[in-house]
Amino acid sequence: MSATELKYTSPKRFSLWQRFQLGVLPFSIAASFKGLARLCEWEVRDKHYVWDTVFERGGILCAFWHECLGLAASHHQYTPTVHTLTSYSFDGELAARTVARFGLKSLRGSSSRGGMEALKQLKTAVDLGCFVGWTLDGPRGPRRKAKAGIAYLSAKTGMPIIPNAYAVSKCWRLSSWDRFPIPKPGARIISAFGPPIAPPPDVSSEVLEKTRLEVETALNALHRAIEQELNVVQSL
Repeated sequence: MSATELKYTSPKRFSLWQRFQLGVLPFSIAASFKGLARLCEWEVRDKHYVWDTVFERGGILCAFWHECLGLAASHHQYTPTVHTLTSYSFDGELAARTVARFGLKSLRGSSSRGGMEALKQLKTAVDLGCFVGWTLDGPRGPRRKAKAGIAYLSAKTGMPIIPNAYAVSKCWRLSSWDRFPIPKPGARIISAFGPPIAPPPDVSSEVLEKTRLEVETALNALHRAIEQELNVVQSL
């Protein structure tokens, strides 16, 4: 799904070297990740929270950590209504082109510039019935610390927030700020959804902070539960 009201491109101009990377890396990254993910054993838990919310409210806000973007893209690939948000930067462009290889769409915006425009884009996507996935700690962290944007969007759209956690029994981890995991062949992967969190009644700072903290706490608790089950030790 796409619409003329939604913006999928970045206004930023990239260098020749960056353009070369953008032409090569998305295909390589997506193909490698898809291949490894297919060699893993997947288990999805409590997805009824998603279907119940979509049936009752006509849309969904799905919250996960930035490190889980590759796993979430694998899980939801080729679902035409799935939209996420990436920044205008080179890293954001790389992420947008990579998730496009999974059949997903990225709205464009920035947490430092154009943030309100990005939120308007996301609200339009929700109003159109899109499944919006949100990396709560993106684009630069701190790791597993939620920002307030998801609470604001939930208040403006009236959509509840559903936490979505991922755990991998065996993986390589990048040295990036989010310690991005790459599953090893034969790994067990759990994707777990949590109960929906009600939208804030208004956009006052106190109310948004309460919801922000509630989402962060719920998502981290969901992660701890499935990571402990797989004997995954995390150093946050």
